Amino acid sequence: MCRLLGYCSRDSASVAGLLTQEGLGAFTALSHFHRDGWGMAWYDADGPQVRKSPRRAAEEPEYARLAQRPLSDLGLVHLRWATPGLGIGYPNSHPFRFGPYTFAHNGAVHPQDRLGELLPAEWETRLAGTTDSERYLLHIMWRLEVRRGDMIAAVADTVASIAERYAVNSLNAVLLSPAKMYVISWHDPARIPADELLRRGLASTPEEVAGYFHLACRATPDAVVVASSGWPQPGWTMLPNNSVLAVDRVTLGTSAFSLEPASRSPAGRLAGRPGEPPQPCRLGRPCSRASARCRSAVPGARPHPSSGHLLLIPADMAQGWR
Repeated sequence: MCRLLGYCSRDSASVAGLLTQEGLGAFTALSHFHRDGWGMAWYDADGPQVRKSPRRAAEEPEYARLAQRPLSDLGLVHLRWATPGLGIGYPNSHPFRFGPYTFAHNGAVHPQDRLGELLPAEWETRLAGTTDSERYLLHIMWRLEVRRGDMIAAVADTVASIAERYAVNSLNAVLLSPAKMYVISWHDPARIPADELLRRGLASTPEEVAGYFHLACRATPDAVVVASSGWPQPGWTMLPNNSVLAVDRVTLGTSAFSLEPASRSPAGRLAGRPGEPPQPCRLGRPCSRASARCRSAVPGARPHPSSGHLLLIPADMAQGWR
């Protein structure tokens, strides 16, 4: 289990600038427990750039240096708490890259002896490491090919398939493309590792345990930042569980899509046997005007007048929107 941070801004920005120095210090302090590696991804004129290490972020001069630099208008940060049984090392450190996409995950998929069944054989050969997380990314990329570039459909297929076939505590993730940031918010409240969180001092109350997998968003006219819990986030808004947030890199326009619970999806038929012809999947549907659950989760959210998709608009801008 890990900590995530993703951002999309008007101009190139540093993580320190987006969070403030105090916020960066609080987020980085999470590496005291999430100490099995760190990584960053950002985009420049040459495409996606990735830096990562199996060492603790707070002990790495490169982490501190990169956090202060305005690397890009699009990026992510990952702090790793390795799942027992999955090795600590550079190939297993996040983020992972596939072509123009970069990806970081927070959660664990069990049983580990069945992870090799998650992907079709030809995709399993593309692994660089041994993690469930890298397989998670490759499954999305496989489905993206099948779905002819529809990322929301690919994510919906993948989340439903993994959740139905495996014991999963969280599929929270940040996925970056050259054009958008996608934030996947999905966890199973019944599988939060409460005893381990309490033992490590990551939670001290039932509320803190319940909030471990929460993702929160802060949207301003100049940036959209999303991050895991565990550090002070005043003014941030929690993302709804079972949802995908898509942020446009150019406009910062934001759309929220709901994911069907795994028990209601045909994912087991879709990918129960990797390599079988794909079957129709219950697509992650855009939150509609009737979806109070999504609409109330983000201040300033308004349904798009033509599509019904939710746009997440900063509160100070939303007053003039019709």
